[in-house]
Amino acid sequence: MAKKEKANGMAILNEQINKKEFSRVYLLGGTEPYLIYQYRDKLIAAMIDPNDTMNFITYKGENSKPEDIIEFADTMPFFTERRVVLVENSNFFKNGCEKLEEALEGLPDTTVMIFVEKNIDNRKKLSKLVAQLGTVAMFDAPDSEMLAVWLNGMFVEDQIAISGATLRYLIDRVGTSMNLLKNEADKLRSYAVEKGSVSKEDIDLLCVNQVEDKIFDMIDAISEKKQQKAMELYDDLLYLQEAPMKILVLITRNFMQLLKIRFALDTGTPEGQIASAFGIRPYFVKKYIAQARSFTKEQLLSCVRLCQEADTSIKTGKMRDKLATEMVILELLLHGGEKQEV
Repeated sequence: MAKKEKANGMAILNEQINKKEFSRVYLLGGTEPYLIYQYRDKLIAAMIDPNDTMNFITYKGENSKPEDIIEFADTMPFFTERRVVLVENSNFFKNGCEKLEEALEGLPDTTVMIFVEKNIDNRKKLSKLVAQLGTVAMFDAPDSEMLAVWLNGMFVEDQIAISGATLRYLIDRVGTSMNLLKNEADKLRSYAVEKGSVSKEDIDLLCVNQVEDKIFDMIDAISEKKQQKAMELYDDLLYLQEAPMKILVLITRNFMQLLKIRFALDTGTPEGQIASAFGIRPYFVKKYIAQARSFTKEQLLSCVRLCQEADTSIKTGKMRDKLATEMVILELLLHGGEKQEV
């Protein structure tokens, strides 16, 4: 069939599945894992029984051997219309793979190859070859408005009322990862099935804030000068589709909160009053106090100032948000100060 390149992945694959007109090779990628894996499974199920181990095989990871993939792909199907080969996160589309490049054009008409990759370099010959011979389907994260529509459909299905403002609050709290949002929405649906509605209080009670938890852990890593851990957490936040600017805002907000707590501690405010004074939920207050004690007041002032300067650089166009945020994290790691004993 005619090639299709880099258009909306959902539209492309829905059309092919409905018409039962499939390409010989696919490349699935993008920024939203929930959609990528949902449509991967949908595409496979439309072409073959996933339990048919004679005609369907999966290769995962960088240790996948091109010669093994090619050998399976070159074999005729056994009592079915086609063979399907799934290759996931091989990094072939980042590093290149001459053996696959040579094999793709000679694939039997009875074989379909599906590549699902996080790292795709469109300049590589393999990427260009798949675009020429088959279908490149990209799945990017919906915006907040579309996420709210998608979430609302789940609650409507269970006849549970939830306002637009509450849906936006859920997205702000959990983040924009569709996997995380679905998990939290499922919890809320189970909880609210009897009363028939969801409130902000229900979200506060039941839903994790994975983004804020990771920011909190990152500041712990910064205070302990654990560079690898801090950068891994930053990469996790990017994988959850959090914008670098938002990450910087959350880092700044946390350091400002810690500075206020440090001032309160230094002026003799009882720990029991800090939760109510700063609007911190009791569950988190001990963690915040412990984290505030890990910095001196001067260190926290320096951290806040550094974050604010980076924010200004971004807003005035002096620096891109991703570079500015990464430089802040590295600067905090280098000069954030040692843990203090109190």
